Amino acid sequence: MPLGILEDRHLEHVPGTSPLSTLGRVDLEVSAGVDSNLLKHDPSGKTVLVPQPSESPNDPYNWPRWKKELFTVAIAYGCGCVGAVGPLLTSAFVPLAQEFDVPLERFTLGCNGAMIAAISGGSLICNTLAVKFGKRPIYLLTSIGLFATNFWAAEAKSFGSLVAARTLGGFCMAPMEALVPASIADIWFVHERGISYRDI
Repeated sequence: MPLGILEDRHLEHVPGTSPLSTLGRVDLEVSAGVDSNLLKHDPSGKTVLVPQPSESPNDPYNWPRWKKELFTVAIAYGCGCVGAVGPLLTSAFVPLAQEFDVPLERFTLGCNGAMIAAISGGSLICNTLAVKFGKRPIYLLTSIGLFATNFWAAEAKSFGSLVAARTLGGFCMAPMEALVPASIADIWFVHERGISYRDI
């Protein structure tokens, strides 16, 4: 394998990967004793759907294309908005440090450093909670929390209050930083990922 990666001597397929099968291409067909006619295919009938969708209309893999695209746009927009929350205050650091009578270095570490630390810790916690309770409640609760902490930070009267608001806000930003790839993987088939959705 390239880059010095060793071949797995024990398993045919690396765990966590999905081999793609395309009918009519011998080099891509999986012949592990599975009748490909029993598997679900895309509308063209050539590509085996990975993962296999259920029969439920509530399964996100069975959503109509417009709903999948709308979800993708909404979650990408939310991810972009959350990505802007952290650096948005940066241009006002000097006057805010003077207003709170705090050295600029301490102000920067307090506002951005605490937020980044909270995002990193929150990513681990929110990923775990999302596995246990689902992504939807985590997204909802942290969105409400981020909304509240932004208003709290805007009305903060002390440096400690501002840092606390930014820290809790960082924790609430974590799902939009960490859960988005898994959310996208929950609605798009493997053969639809990583390409422009308008090219499909």
